[in-house]
Amino acid sequence: MKNLFVLLVVAFFSMGVMAHESKIDKNKVDDSKIVQIKDHVMMSDGKMMMVKDGKMMMMNREMTMSNGTMVYPSGMVKMKNGKSMMMKNGDMIAMNGMMMNKMNDYVHMKNGKMMMMKNGKMMMMQKDMKLSNGSVVSPSGMVKMKNGKSMMIENGQMMDMNGMMMMKTKSKMEMEKEKMNKK
Repeated sequence: MKNLFVLLVVAFFSMGVMAHESKIDKNKVDDSKIVQIKDHVMMSDGKMMMVKDGKMMMMNREMTMSNGTMVYPSGMVKMKNGKSMMMKNGDMIAMNGMMMNKMNDYVHMKNGKMMMMKNGKMMMMQKDMKLSNGSVVSPSGMVKMKNGKSMMIENGQMMDMNGMMMMKTKSKMEMEKEKMNKK
């Protein structure tokens, strides 16, 4: 029992040191690789969602983007040149009408566990994964970049298979929950 207690204390302090080191390393990361996804529409779980000012809500009417592209609540997209397409899960369109990075395949830190979205299926990461930009993501969330720098993916953060970090936007429900927890 005493050995178990000592082991737990050592593990606890080790995690604190690792967290501190990851924050230091994180400051060395090239911030140009982190992208805040601004206002956009996206197909998520078969539903069209709109993100405005960081708040996610159901898209309930058609929208005309600044380049003339029409996006419908069904996920149908009609471009100014007359071509049309149906959005798939993970597809995103910025308010200027440009398709954004598809988030079909990505890694995601969720509740302290690294998850991987691959071909529309979410699963826990079991081993290191090399991304197309040469970065390697470990199941712990540690990212080692090709240039030797490293960072830790934090809860809610996502990284696509090109190594582009995508910031999570909060739904109205999550924002309300945070407000309630602060009281």
